[in-house]
Amino acid sequence: MPLEIEEAKPFYHPLFDDEEADIILSSNDHYTLFRLPSITLRKSSNYFRNHIQSTESISSSNQRKPHFQIPFPTLPLERVLCLISGLPLSTPIEQLSLPEIGSMLDIIQFLDAPGPLSTLRSYLFRREEEPILVYGLAMKWGWNEMAQKAAEQTLKIIDIFSSSLIQLERLPTASSVVILYRMHQRRKDQFRQHLQDRSQFQLNCRLCCDPTYWRLLITKLIDELNRDCSGNSILFPGGIEEWSETRNCWKGSPCRDARCDYRHGLANKTSTMKKIREVVENLPKDLKLPV
Repeated sequence: MPLEIEEAKPFYHPLFDDEEADIILSSNDHYTLFRLPSITLRKSSNYFRNHIQSTESISSSNQRKPHFQIPFPTLPLERVLCLISGLPLSTPIEQLSLPEIGSMLDIIQFLDAPGPLSTLRSYLFRREEEPILVYGLAMKWGWNEMAQKAAEQTLKIIDIFSSSLIQLERLPTASSVVILYRMHQRRKDQFRQHLQDRSQFQLNCRLCCDPTYWRLLITKLIDELNRDCSGNSILFPGGIEEWSETRNCWKGSPCRDARCDYRHGLANKTSTMKKIREVVENLPKDLKLPV
């Protein structure tokens, strides 16, 4: 005899089961129902303000309570409704993953609910973890200030375009990847151009017997910024001075010309290191977002 499988029946979410509430919502699983007061929904959501008649006409009507199906999964809908209703989330916002927050933002956009949107936007602006994904959300929603802040934080990610491919693939559009890549590349290109600029760093000197060490140092500096686009490894106090390329550069080929960057006097080394750091500190960080 075949087993009879009992069909699942709709049920009210325990946080939203007030029998006096005059509006019923359901998620796209068709089983989870939410009862909320129309005044709460109309106050917090332009979608409901446009679709729900006045509270007085609802209460005076003998018809069944209005039922709206929200075409999104139950869990993110529950979280958004908690924000709308001023209830604590079962999982605090700080503990949610960025994809989970992204799902909430999609519902908030559908409901056109500015209050919850402001809450999530404020949190994301403060968040420093996973800057690539924060950047992606900011680009999707047109939050340029947040996108700029998150993009600057991506500079600290070592070898970002090889080490973080999975996160980069999650960015909302190809153009958002290109914009981020161009920001990183502008820094690398300008750093290389500055180091090879003879008006800042002499590359040739008739008194130098061997410029090889200086060129090796330039190569090391360029490679290091390519690896860590923030330049922190170059700016770190004492870091660059300990490189073998730096030590060799100031001991390998004496030069009598005080203006030459191959000269191995301590004063010349100090001024050269200072110029290198100034170049790094002034590298561009702007995304150059289209207006």
